[in-house]
Amino acid sequence: MARRRPRTADHPHVARAAGAAALVTAWAAIAVGCAATPTGAETGLWEIREPPTADSTSIDIAVTRLECASGVTGDVLEPEVTYERDRILIATPVADNHSDAATCQDNDAVPITVVLTEPVGDRLLIDAACLEPEAGDLIACEDDVRWRP
Repeated sequence: MARRRPRTADHPHVARAAGAAALVTAWAAIAVGCAATPTGAETGLWEIREPPTADSTSIDIAVTRLECASGVTGDVLEPEVTYERDRILIATPVADNHSDAATCQDNDAVPITVVLTEPVGDRLLIDAACLEPEAGDLIACEDDVRWRP
């Protein structure tokens, strides 16, 4: 009985398998990099609790988890604020609750204060989650503007 030679890295089947594995790894890295929320986070929507003024450098808001979570929003992570000439976009990610079997009722609203590095001025305040496909069609996102000067 003839013995088979072990396959080394220069063997065509090994080279193809390595190339395929590299392609899958690269694709996964691209897919993960396109996430709208930080790793381990889920989407939160927000509303104004106390209207700001043009001079405000903080905003009091209430955050609600987008997904079904048996009525619990959970921990709100660090808000992500983007400053533009005409608007300020605020994303409010929430911690992953690791619950795939949750019931769908309204989740509680968690009050937080978002500290800004610039005054609001005459800019619109926008819920950045409403700009994402996941939330864009919701009634809560019919108007992504949460405050107008």
